[in-house]
Amino acid sequence: MRIRTCILLVLVLAAPLLAQTEGNLEVTSDPPGTTILLDGEFRLAGVTPTVFSQPLNGRYTLKASREGYESYETELLLTGGTPLRVNITLAPKTRFKAFLRSAVIPGWGQFYAGEKARGIFFGLAALGSGLVTLIAEEDFRDKKESYEDLLNEFNEERSIEVRKQMEETINLAREEAYDAETLRNISFGILAAVWTYNLVDAVIFFPNKRYESYAPRVSLNTGDDLSSVGLNLSFKF
Repeated sequence: MRIRTCILLVLVLAAPLLAQTEGNLEVTSDPPGTTILLDGEFRLAGVTPTVFSQPLNGRYTLKASREGYESYETELLLTGGTPLRVNITLAPKTRFKAFLRSAVIPGWGQFYAGEKARGIFFGLAALGSGLVTLIAEEDFRDKKESYEDLLNEFNEERSIEVRKQMEETINLAREEAYDAETLRNISFGILAAVWTYNLVDAVIFFPNKRYESYAPRVSLNTGDDLSSVGLNLSFKF
């Protein structure tokens, strides 16, 4: 009677474990602990290693993501009753890739590294300083052109009296052009500083994390004579 009870207990405890080995789709990954999203006729989710035991049919989009790694996406054609095993290898995010992204668009490397707040800051800072630089450049060109036009008129003027009257206007136009050029140079320097610091930030403050699998592992232990049963549930962080 005792042996029969132990056998029944073993079958009850082992049923969920046996069910995990049968299914329409099995997904494993390197590294394990990757979040899997399956989108098609049904929307399903799991953490690798995982088995989707539902009878899935048709086209599904499989998306894999894990912090510190680049996302992965692929299309699957599933037929109910035909098991399919998919193994995914995620590429780790690197400082070099973050640097290249930030070199193209300030803040992009920070977004890539998962630092959204800093990405928004550098993106807005570069956008603002860039707009100020464009406005300052346009203002400088206009004032420089006005000064050069006045200077040409002054050189072509033959009347000494008129030339004396024009001197004050020309001097004022020259000062305005000089001030506009100074402002243009300052705004350009700020833009260059933001861009440079954005690159430094993307490299130096890139999150240097090592992720371990946090997926639970379940094992069933029985004695040689089925007189004892043990169920172990362990987590790795």
